[in-house]
Amino acid sequence: ISSMCWSPDSKRLAVSTADRVVQLYDEFGEKKDRFGTRPAEKGAKSYVVRAMAFSNDSLKLAIAQSDNAIFVYKLGSEWKERKSI
Repeated sequence: ISSMCWSPDSKRLAVSTADRVVQLYDEFGEKKDRFGTRPAEKGAKSYVVRAMAFSNDSLKLAIAQSDNAIFVYKLGSEWKERKSI
């Protein structure tokens, strides 16, 4: 695990793994979704997720990476919604 954080509404836990995948869990610890992160430069694979933070409404997740990039992903209000930057 490289980073983890709870959403402000305490209904989602985001966990980033060494393979740069973010896994999303509900408040009961059940894994609900997952998505891969994107490198700052296309094709790069030598970065790790350093930190994450949810927006106040718990619908977005900011991800800071070791390749000096910060991406904000829209998570949506429902599990399994398409994640977008």
